[in-house]
Amino acid sequence: MAAKIRSADYSLMREMNIALILECLHREAPLSRARLAQITGLNKTTVSSLVKELLEARFVREQGLDSGDKGRPAIQLQLNPDAGSIIGAEIGVDFIAALLTNFSAEILWRHQESTTNLKGQEAILNRAMEILQQACVVAQNHPGSILGLGLGVPGLVDVSTGTLLFAPNLKWSDVPLRRQLEGKFNFPTYVDNEANMAALGESYFGAARGSDFVLYVSSGVGLGGGIVLNRRILPGAAGFAGEVGHMTMDPNGPRCNCGNFGCWETFVSQWAVFRRVREAVAAGQASSLVNATQGDLEKLTIPLMVEAARAGDAVARAALEETGRYFGVGLANLINALNPQRVVFGGILSLAHEFLVPVIQEVVKERALRWSRETTEIVIAAYGGDACMMGGIAAVYHHVLSQPLAVRASDALFRIVNVTESTAGKSPGYAR
Repeated sequence: MAAKIRSADYSLMREMNIALILECLHREAPLSRARLAQITGLNKTTVSSLVKELLEARFVREQGLDSGDKGRPAIQLQLNPDAGSIIGAEIGVDFIAALLTNFSAEILWRHQESTTNLKGQEAILNRAMEILQQACVVAQNHPGSILGLGLGVPGLVDVSTGTLLFAPNLKWSDVPLRRQLEGKFNFPTYVDNEANMAALGESYFGAARGSDFVLYVSSGVGLGGGIVLNRRILPGAAGFAGEVGHMTMDPNGPRCNCGNFGCWETFVSQWAVFRRVREAVAAGQASSLVNATQGDLEKLTIPLMVEAARAGDAVARAALEETGRYFGVGLANLINALNPQRVVFGGILSLAHEFLVPVIQEVVKERALRWSRETTEIVIAAYGGDACMMGGIAAVYHHVLSQPLAVRASDALFRIVNVTESTAGKSPGYAR
């Protein structure tokens, strides 16, 4: 029994050391074997042995020599971009988007389209499947297999099963997304709330890279939030942490799609901005946005708002500034409660950051505790509308970095299964 325990301990330690090496290469490549040993604290023999395995598994490649300041030139190592492809996707309230990257998170293909003309859940999900199939076809033209899919959706998700429990703005409930996807595609699938995914994407690749404690806030049709601690999503007891959009801002405020009244998102979503414009125009204030929308203010968009504000439109500026004030109040509360190292502002409303952020910072300065405020940096999401999809990439990436050799073993098994199905006269699925 003791021998088995020692064997298990050794295997676990080896897996952890491999993950540590890959993580270092992700953060700081190119690195030599000697430098990896210095950073990780592992001895050089162990590093060389593990790197050899990673080279054979094609997750790492050698990248020339670096003589440094002194000593013999050292072979540099980096993650192999041709190790495989990853799909990141998002089903939004009124759109579907997907992108394909290589193992260096470089975008190889992307697609986005509106779903306003699609009627009902089934039609939207069928179209999403078709778009993901397109990504699989494109992946066949690039080296390596498909390592996985990460999907973000606007609602409460049971991450353990990949089930969308409740999406108030889509009016969907109890949708077994992961089961449906894995019934269609032969690769691992990860499903989470879109703001959680975006938070992870910005932590791995974007504006929060290098930060240990991150709060991501995304404003669009609704308002979502994600919390990342040490590059892991903080799920909460039931997996629903980060639903900041449904904090009550005013008990007597507007009705929210969640059923409550006065939720934060009813004051800081894009619909709240548009509502302020319509109210101002109805009260007799002149605005260029009337002409920009040909008299139909239901056609307002955030890019139109930004363009008008830049041109000096008083109604557009006032609507954005009031939104910024409400945004700042909610953010001050979160900074007091969480004391994050970095706050990342994303979503479609972040396009108006030049008008919103100064007001947000002013309100936060007035309302947040100085000690919490001074240790928190507010930044704009690096990936904008791609943040959620990049989070899907990050979810797969994290899985691969954590257990790369197990991923390769699984990959080989899927290839055998696909070949067997093909020789038996069945149409093979998309190979991982």
